[in-house]
Amino acid sequence: MKKIIITIICAIALTACDKVYINGELDGMWRVSQVEYTDSTCQPTDIFYSFQRHMTQISKHYEEEIPLRFIGNLTYRGDIITMSGFRKYLEEHRVCTPEELKMFHLHSDSTIFTIEKLDDDILIMKNDVGKYILRKW
Repeated sequence: MKKIIITIICAIALTACDKVYINGELDGMWRVSQVEYTDSTCQPTDIFYSFQRHMTQISKHYEEEIPLRFIGNLTYRGDIITMSGFRKYLEEHRVCTPEELKMFHLHSDSTIFTIEKLDDDILIMKNDVGKYILRKW
């Protein structure tokens, strides 16, 4: 009986240590590999989107410079992602300007995406401006 109780306690302890992501496969860091607009396509290599809990971080990495980062609110329900309220990383009082958002291929402070595909490797999301293809980093 003692061995059974110890075995049950060990099993509970081991399963309680699993990582739980509230956004499922969406959580993590993604690199933008392509943005398709109705009239053009671009392939940025220096833009990253990170999703954790109820937060989004967008960052643009420069060679040998500190990355430009913005933190925003994240809502993820069903196949809809909403990102809004972007502020400069470590300067929460400074709101992201429309020009800065355009560097990340975002065209408004509140952006709504519909997910077309999401798995361990690829995220394809679409809004009224274009289709965004991201790879897990």
